[in-house]
Amino acid sequence: MAPTPSYDEVDAALCRPGTIFEIEEKVIRGCKIKTWKRAPVHFRQFFEERMTKWSDRVMLSTPRAESLSEENREVLTYGEVWERSVRLAAWLRDREVRAGTRVAIGGRNCAGGHDRWGTGKGANDPSWMISFIAVCLLGAVPVLLNSTLIVDAQLHCLGLTKPVLVLCDPENASVLGSVASELTARGVGPIHCWSSLSHVDPAVRSNVSELVPGFAVSSKSLDEVRSGKGFGLEDVTPESDCMVLFTSGTTSMPKGVLETQRACLTHVISSSIPAARAIMRMGGTVEMALAAHDPPEQQGAMLLAVPLFHVTGLLGWMSRGVHMGMKMVFMKRWSTSAAVKLCVAEKIGVIGGVPAIATAILQSPELPSDHVMEGITYGGAPPPARLAADIQKKWPAAMATHAYGMTETAGLHTGFMGPDYHANPACVGPAMPVDEQRIVDPETRKVLGPNQPGIVECYGPNIMKEYIDNPAATADALRDGWVHTGDLALIDDNGFLRILDRAKDVLIRSGENIASEEVENAIYKDDRIAEAACVPVPCPRHGEQVGVAVSLAPGAKADSASISKIVEPRLRRIARPAIVLVLDEPLPRNANGKIVKSDVKKIVGEAWKIQQAAQAEPRAKL
Repeated sequence: MAPTPSYDEVDAALCRPGTIFEIEEKVIRGCKIKTWKRAPVHFRQFFEERMTKWSDRVMLSTPRAESLSEENREVLTYGEVWERSVRLAAWLRDREVRAGTRVAIGGRNCAGGHDRWGTGKGANDPSWMISFIAVCLLGAVPVLLNSTLIVDAQLHCLGLTKPVLVLCDPENASVLGSVASELTARGVGPIHCWSSLSHVDPAVRSNVSELVPGFAVSSKSLDEVRSGKGFGLEDVTPESDCMVLFTSGTTSMPKGVLETQRACLTHVISSSIPAARAIMRMGGTVEMALAAHDPPEQQGAMLLAVPLFHVTGLLGWMSRGVHMGMKMVFMKRWSTSAAVKLCVAEKIGVIGGVPAIATAILQSPELPSDHVMEGITYGGAPPPARLAADIQKKWPAAMATHAYGMTETAGLHTGFMGPDYHANPACVGPAMPVDEQRIVDPETRKVLGPNQPGIVECYGPNIMKEYIDNPAATADALRDGWVHTGDLALIDDNGFLRILDRAKDVLIRSGENIASEEVENAIYKDDRIAEAACVPVPCPRHGEQVGVAVSLAPGAKADSASISKIVEPRLRRIARPAIVLVLDEPLPRNANGKIVKSDVKKIVGEAWKIQQAAQAEPRAKL
């Protein structure tokens, strides 16, 4: 048997001149970067080439917006989504949107609703997906609002980016419409809702425009959109602004991450690398490995159950799904039972996003034993150590992929699948061929050697351009092209990255970053609280939940329930504490007076175990 080729040998074969994985060097913002030679120039090119090719294939299976059931669904082909996106892009052109213009999008992944297209076909609203594609067709810059944020955070995000208009669903219209005057004062354009406003508070409704059925567009704008001429698209390059995503970091307000076209579209090719490498490492030929980038003749289906306003859902899943011509199945909200039913009904063969989704479906007794999964891909949160082995046992032919990236790396930076992952389940693999990674000392940022723990830094064509209007944070995070992730890690002798912990004070619930400071600031608004510390508690479904320990001000009286009730409206739903522990003594502190989070985590963790056991006991008796 021939020896297993090294990663260097594999990459040399895959990335040779003339292949889809061919690499070229560019100087970008003063840094010499390796980049994919054959990546799309901009998202307009990406969508147009693929959506017109797959015109007759089903693109979206979505729950109808007006339905409470996941089973009441609407199906759209790539061609239908393309035509609706073109029409909405023309509507945007009539409002002077052009290449480089910022347009905010806020809403769920759901695409269902009424016929607003004048097609007579009972089609759906210009929803999140259609809105995103429409903005991209113009070379404009979508500003992707995190719909879970509270109103103050939404004000911050919109005021930071100043989009010329906002496209959103009724839920976001209600929130944003209530602060429309403040948004206008901060330079934000008008709010337009892509669904009926009939259920929105009348006091708010006057501040939001509804995209009425069959909305009018000019023939001039339609012609411009179809031809790609007349709105500056010819000036859009790989270094042009592409989109704005938001990340929590360690502050209470999100930072706006400005990504370039090159950064985002690097993922289109990089996402094929883990499979191509695995094929060659398992003895396959170069030709077989190169074919990993080619869409299969038979259409596949993926469960897209993660938000599209996150880098995981948008670049990790949506862009991959479109490139491969897949059917993307959306959910209104997560439910393991509903997800399993969809897997069966829609013949879904690809699942993942975050480890909690893969784990929930894998462990569900409702999933038929003969249901076949072809691929399971996840990142965004640490998976259980046994997950790789469990997947291999359940679906021996499925390829499990573990990847690492972040908003600042426009998604995928490292990743692997197959035997290498199964043999190293604590790792997230090597960097992509166009990327680099290194470990540095947390204090000095001196580069460390193999197996030495420190902070991981990433370098490559996928690195963000900047934090919008935050030069200090940009300068701290980006130095000579290297982004300082804040994640504690090491690189082992194989060149595999292993994430050890998070240096930033955040927890991750179902892939969503929650800054401890966000929770603590909300708790501290209660005058009864003297001290508060937010720590993660383990959760088999979400990975982590929010735990809080508090001590009370002298003479104050409060219990867990009253604190939770007061803090609830101050926090987005996913950031609300699952447990609040009221201590009779001060929180543990070190010699410098800082709260020792590791000690708090142990204390809250023990209380969490007791609480979980107490909740499980009545069910066990039934």
